Amino acid sequence: MMPPIANQSLFGFEREKVDGEQAAAHAKLHQKLAAKAQRAIQKQQEELDKNRRRFAREQKRREKAPDEHAQCGIRWYSRSPQDRALGRYWKHCHLCGQLLIYTSDQNAKPQVCAGRKA
Repeated sequence: MMPPIANQSLFGFEREKVDGEQAAAHAKLHQKLAAKAQRAIQKQQEELDKNRRRFAREQKRREKAPDEHAQCGIRWYSRSPQDRALGRYWKHCHLCGQLLIYTSDQNAKPQVCAGRKA
């Protein structure tokens, strides 16, 4: 396409041809820009979906990781937020039967295990 010269006047049939070429170029440019914008939106959506899935996996992993422990004698017991929600953890020492005290303090003193009762 040749750009028209500003000072040049054109015949009607020439003006129609130039206007048609400009309209076609304009439509092609708009189509190209729309496709580029659509790709950018799609890429952004894929990134958001990926981050959502990553966050969900991290949340599930964090819920399964033990965050509290109890110690009775030499025996260690641990529980995670998921275990607490489901009630799946040791509540009593399996040897002496005393109630376990769970804590998140790593330096907590252990409970004294009474051993097996006769």
